[in-house]
Amino acid sequence: MAERSEREVLLHLIEICKDGERGFRAAAEHVETPVLKNLFADLAAQRKHFAEELEPHLHRLGGWQDEGTSAGTLHRKWMVLRGLVPGRHDHTIAREAERGEHFALDAYDEALGGMLPPTVTDVIEGQRDAIKQANERIRTVDMGYE
Repeated sequence: MAERSEREVLLHLIEICKDGERGFRAAAEHVETPVLKNLFADLAAQRKHFAEELEPHLHRLGGWQDEGTSAGTLHRKWMVLRGLVPGRHDHTIAREAERGEHFALDAYDEALGGMLPPTVTDVIEGQRDAIKQANERIRTVDMGYE
């Protein structure tokens, strides 16, 4: 695979964060369990913060240009539709949230495998670690409702 530019990497991660924010917000609206509702609302706010944290690095490189729909957007739409299926509703949404987190982790790992300045690398590493923790939180809460 060709090496992505720093700008392309940042655009991709910001899009993933914004998509994660929308996905977690949608998940919070569709689950019934208060613990999951609060967790997803917190993670939506976290992803919004992550995007905001990356944006100054992108602005340094020329700013934002909308470059289409990510696979994450498609995943989020599927998650909402799947959440409408009756039975084990909260569990289904939590499982899809975990899948989305794995997608995000893969993107972060790929970004860290490239050549990025240390200031950006530090931010991305911190966010990746927080995503790992979030995934574990989702799994732990979901296990209590299986």
